[in-house]
Amino acid sequence: MIDLNSQSGLAGRLNYFIDAHIAKGEAEAQRREYLGASVVGHECERAVQYHWLCAQGKEERKPVAPRVLRIFDRGNIYEDQARKWLKHSGFLFGWVAGTFPPNAFSDFDGRFRGHADGVVTGWRGKDACPIELPELWENKCLGSKGWKKLKNEKLKAYSSTYFSQIQIYMHYLDLPRCLFTAVNADTMEIYHELVGRDQTEAELCRSRVAAIFAATEAGEMVPRCTGDPSYYICKWCDFSARCWAND
Repeated sequence: MIDLNSQSGLAGRLNYFIDAHIAKGEAEAQRREYLGASVVGHECERAVQYHWLCAQGKEERKPVAPRVLRIFDRGNIYEDQARKWLKHSGFLFGWVAGTFPPNAFSDFDGRFRGHADGVVTGWRGKDACPIELPELWENKCLGSKGWKKLKNEKLKAYSSTYFSQIQIYMHYLDLPRCLFTAVNADTMEIYHELVGRDQTEAELCRSRVAAIFAATEAGEMVPRCTGDPSYYICKWCDFSARCWAND
């Protein structure tokens, strides 16, 4: 019997049960059978293709550590909280007509999909609305290092993945701009950035998706972003080992 009253190693013993439950839930979760908008802007096109291969069941996805899954949960929690903060400040959230589920899109016979965090549709404050409406709304929760980098560099330079994601949403939901909100998980500072619609970027992303689908159907792999397996993107990629092992 485990002695839960002992303070020696208590955190480790309790976290064993917490992590086991989280890992079990992740293993039982239904596999996403489509390519999501949140990954198509990744710096490496082949990494995006691996996501699609996993969605088809042709590749095994690397198990996500419980600690990382808790970070994902944190992002969902702060998304809900940031939405409340904006609502309480006077903004109204709604949805784009004709979308079901609300503010979602589907293309390539359902193989490519996405769901926006929200759409700001109105303002009930006493003063003039501080931004033009309607606006796509996307929220991220970042650690201090990433949050400061985003604030200094702005979204497009900070993350091609996030930038492409919102451009895709604006394209399919036919919205002219996006209010991008980032919460600093360490200091609770909030950063907001207005990003205009870039139709060229959206079309490039859609072309990338089409090329990945076509290559996969032909049994081919699209090019990597580098010829160096020690490149920093490869070092952090979940698919790096199998990608380079195929040469």
